[in-house]
Amino acid sequence: MHRKKFQFSVGFVNKLVELTEGKISSEIFEQVLIFLENETKKFYFTPSSEANLLRVFSSIYDKTFFFNEIIKYPHHGEILIAISSCSNFLTDIIVRYPQFLYQVFDQDYLSKIFDLVYLMKQVDDGAGHFKSLNSKLNFLRQIKQRFILKIGLADILGIDELISTTEQLSFLAKSLNSKLFEICNQEVLNKYAITDLHYKYCLCSLGKLGGNELNYSSDVDMVLFYDFNENIDGSLKDYHELLSEAAQLYIKSSTEISDRGYIYRIDFRLRPDGKYSPLCKSLVDYTKYYETRGEDWERQMLIKLDYICGDENLYYQFFNFVQPYIYPSTYSSSIKEKIKQMKLNIELHNKEKENVKTFIGGIRDIEFSVQALQLINGGKIKSVRSRNTLKTISLLTEQKLLTKKESTIFSKAYIFFRRVEHFLQLMNDTQTHIIPKENELLHKLINYLGLKSKEEFNGILKSHRANVRNIYNQILNADSSGNKHLTAHIKFKESKKAEKNLNFLRTGEGLIGRKEFDSRTIELFSSIQPTLIKFLKMTDNADLVLNNFVRIIQSSKIASILYSEFSNKKFFEDFLKVCLYSQKAVDLISNNIQLEEFFLSRKVFIKIVDEPLDQFSPDEIILLLSTQYVLGLINPLQVSDILSSFIAQKIESHINKSSIQYNYFIGGLGSFGSSNMNFASDVDLIIVTDNVQGRPDIQKDFQNLVSTISEIIKPFTVDFKLRPEGKSSPLVWGIENYCDYLDNRARIWEFQSLLKLNFICGDKNLFYRFRVQIAEKVKRLDKTEIKKEIVKMYSTILRQPIHSSDGSFNIKKDRGGLLTIDFILQFVCLNNPDLFDKCVGNNFTRVFLFAKKYFSTIDFAIFKSNYIFLKRVELAVQNIYNINKTYLPSKSDKKNTIASFMKLKNAHELDKKIKEIIKSNNSLFEKYVFK
Repeated sequence: MHRKKFQFSVGFVNKLVELTEGKISSEIFEQVLIFLENETKKFYFTPSSEANLLRVFSSIYDKTFFFNEIIKYPHHGEILIAISSCSNFLTDIIVRYPQFLYQVFDQDYLSKIFDLVYLMKQVDDGAGHFKSLNSKLNFLRQIKQRFILKIGLADILGIDELISTTEQLSFLAKSLNSKLFEICNQEVLNKYAITDLHYKYCLCSLGKLGGNELNYSSDVDMVLFYDFNENIDGSLKDYHELLSEAAQLYIKSSTEISDRGYIYRIDFRLRPDGKYSPLCKSLVDYTKYYETRGEDWERQMLIKLDYICGDENLYYQFFNFVQPYIYPSTYSSSIKEKIKQMKLNIELHNKEKENVKTFIGGIRDIEFSVQALQLINGGKIKSVRSRNTLKTISLLTEQKLLTKKESTIFSKAYIFFRRVEHFLQLMNDTQTHIIPKENELLHKLINYLGLKSKEEFNGILKSHRANVRNIYNQILNADSSGNKHLTAHIKFKESKKAEKNLNFLRTGEGLIGRKEFDSRTIELFSSIQPTLIKFLKMTDNADLVLNNFVRIIQSSKIASILYSEFSNKKFFEDFLKVCLYSQKAVDLISNNIQLEEFFLSRKVFIKIVDEPLDQFSPDEIILLLSTQYVLGLINPLQVSDILSSFIAQKIESHINKSSIQYNYFIGGLGSFGSSNMNFASDVDLIIVTDNVQGRPDIQKDFQNLVSTISEIIKPFTVDFKLRPEGKSSPLVWGIENYCDYLDNRARIWEFQSLLKLNFICGDKNLFYRFRVQIAEKVKRLDKTEIKKEIVKMYSTILRQPIHSSDGSFNIKKDRGGLLTIDFILQFVCLNNPDLFDKCVGNNFTRVFLFAKKYFSTIDFAIFKSNYIFLKRVELAVQNIYNINKTYLPSKSDKKNTIASFMKLKNAHELDKKIKEIIKSNNSLFEKYVFK
């Protein structure tokens, strides 16, 4: 793209006058200005370019000589305009090191192609002149910028082709990284005064550096290993520790940004087990890993393996070992499918439409196609085992694995895309791959590519993308129908958030404070993703499942551990059901790393019928029960029974260890005593002793005991409100005083509560003596008074302000709910003392069994069925939404989730069922209480 001659601004001219005043004649000044303005026609020169040019002029020491040379050697002016227009990064280098300009003014030097041997010698000789680590690092930073200036300028001016540019960038990186690691390793040896060392290491490159196709701003992927590990003579360190320390110093020294820039961004995440494993291991460790646990994506990655520094024999041992692993004679699974899935994940993760590296038909499509052909054919055709993409395209063509037309399409597109990438990174030394939209940078890019217009650029881009994708689809059998968005047909309410959540699960990106997952973790997720997608398609609450999955992965220290466990399909499906139907379990797992481990260990599936329950913590038992209830492993009556037994065992275990010396018993009441607890029940207790008289400390002693019990059973709350005279009375009652109270002051509701009395711990004889007394007193109750008081109490409870603000149904306390069933049973028991005596302290299953003959067969079946259904709903509401209350939600979407758990079609069917139960329970109350 050629523009009209750029006219320098008045400000630029004035500043240049100021810089050159007294240094050059006005005639020379005028010639320089005209000449430079004419040169701007070759580039897309802008005010920002002008600012760069002025920065360069300001940095020059001998301005007289410099400006005279511009007139004498016209290519000097072309170089100045090219750098100022096309690269802020190269401009920065010149401003920092203006002496480098005179090197690139030398046309022989500028056109020279630097090979690895030359660069290694330049780096090695230069570093040898410095003593301290800091001075050596500064030298490495400086020499990198010196050669980057030469390589970048030759690229901008079209002197070097792409393959030459990428090779020189790679050779430079290998030279610098080789020397830097040697320096860091020697620093560590000097630190511990180690001079005689027989152990060997090898540092290898992967990725673009391994393929000699590095960008201007690429990370360099590395892997490090050693021959074997032993303690070093005369040192407290072993070799692994020394080499790990050297690696850490190497990373720090290379990535640290100083006023002279940085050396390279180092990345060791492609090593076996990724970023959570040691930076280096033995060769044996690595070979064992690839033998037993290596993934297909790691075969693809190891294609680029190359030597950097250390022991070359050790490198070849590793290289020769991995060749059969990378290129087996046959594959047990479809490598095409693996690569296709990996590419699809990249496309889903990278939403930038103009990312030349990852968009459809871009660089990755070419690389993945080429690597797929290498992996499939390299076991039999060794000549295609090449690290460099462009060279491999030629080799594949020679073997007729690509047609000449396909080869041409791939090569031209690859060169075009990589040149786009190079220019974008060369501009500001940033690792970007995004093609700019309508702005100055786009026009500069078009000019760099030698194109005339944006329309021509877009046309070429579109053509390359379409042609590349067509070949990619043919090679990987990945036509467009197979690449539809994975979330199609999933009923997301917030699709944008869902896509972000899926991206996070795939890669670890997209949420604040999270780093990108390593490649192993990404691969592990890819293996479980089909199960996840299938599950999401089957539920109406896919958002909730995904949100909860993300929350647990966010809170987990190592996502790969979870993903690895989820490779067990049945376990993963169970986990997803938990995400759908148990917010209680999700909250517990995500807030407590020990509970995550408890879940992953499968202890949540323990059948605890014969297990000692006090081995668990309260949170563990809640997680266990909420999980098993969701998965249908236990029914609601078992949940209540196990919860009550757990609390009882915890209390008994603690009291047995205490120093309480009194003759007493602790009894459970309410839902705890009758083994009818839900996830938010209070633990109602009474304490009865043989005598409180003459024991001045008894109340205090038991108060202290209760305080410790309260801590042990949290989040459950201890409550003594059902003791005689309630909260205002003493905590501990003597048995005679208690019985006297029952004779003279107790009301009917207190006998209702004592129907649920159960022995927890203490003196059983004292407990049975107390129970006999209760039974005797029940026999003397007036039946008319029983009916009157029960009806009155029932009405009083119903009048209490327990309804939710939206009028939703309280399963426990509203008319027709569990309270109605409770009052019917209590009424029947109090009117039949023998039945009362049988039922005291029993769970509802046994109470129903004992009371069966007092109901008609049909009524009893309805009665029991209603109870079990309401109990299921009560626990479902608490479990699904992690709430303490027992209100049935009024919103239809929440009811739909409950209905789904209850195996009902929808919220309407649930409402219908609840209304039927309310009606029949009220009818039964009328029939058996008001008869």
